[in-house]
Amino acid sequence: MRILGEWDLPGHAGPVYALACNRESQRLFSAGSDGLIAEWRCLTGKQAKAVAHIPTAIYSLHWIPEKEHLYAGTSAGTVYALDLQNKRLHSAVQAHHSAVFGIFSHPTEKEGWTSGKDGQFLFWDTGKAQPFAAVSVTEAGLRGFALSPTQDKFVGAGRDGFLYEIDRKSRIVLRQIPAEPQFVFAVQIAPSEQYIATGGKSGFLKIWDPNFSLVWDVPAHQLTLNAIAWHPAGRIVATGGRDRLIHLWDVQTRQKKLTLTGHQRSVNALLWIDEYVLASASDDGLVKIWHLEGSPA
Repeated sequence: MRILGEWDLPGHAGPVYALACNRESQRLFSAGSDGLIAEWRCLTGKQAKAVAHIPTAIYSLHWIPEKEHLYAGTSAGTVYALDLQNKRLHSAVQAHHSAVFGIFSHPTEKEGWTSGKDGQFLFWDTGKAQPFAAVSVTEAGLRGFALSPTQDKFVGAGRDGFLYEIDRKSRIVLRQIPAEPQFVFAVQIAPSEQYIATGGKSGFLKIWDPNFSLVWDVPAHQLTLNAIAWHPAGRIVATGGRDRLIHLWDVQTRQKKLTLTGHQRSVNALLWIDEYVLASASDDGLVKIWHLEGSPA
């Protein structure tokens, strides 16, 4: 793979922490420390428009297609559900006691989930935009989490250096896996479920099999590894770090395929728009769109 071109999308007044995408209409959403939620036409490069302004930092975003709702998790623990179709606030729920780092939802069922610094993993009714159950996972707190492709389990990133496997049906923690000397900042499961990728304060990218046996680790970033995004084909994984770099790794050949440079500060979030377009967000206030070409294999 190689870079075909890149776009800088300025507009935020501070670090950008979160990205979400409405893939049907190719709209990209970004949010960060300034509380602004911006919408971009990610394949045309059109200027952003402000969707909402929230009076606190936003750490997580998630788009729910069937409801046309955009969920935003804040540093204060509030989760906002924005009805973009009708241009109104659907709900604002004080769901967590502190920062909300992870939001995701089921692709077809009216169920979603959030994870927070308070160590709680919440189950949501996305039809009502209200939580209905909670699992206390770790007093150290959680960062993000990933839903397995079979949609029956989650893997949470612990601020204590552990991964936590949570069963969706029973809502219990099945096991605790040591992964990092300190924080686990990011966890993502490959679309094929063949691999689980994690990263954290050590800067190492770690690739695990479904039974949490470590199959590969590599010193990916000089400082913290903040973000991970699997390519839709499942063979390439992108990582972003505090060292301002983005790397693309081939997990089958165990080689670095490409390095993307351009951010001036820490890379906080990564999101594949499609198989040839990657979005990134940084402490430098920029959202960048990377257009790539070549086979992902």
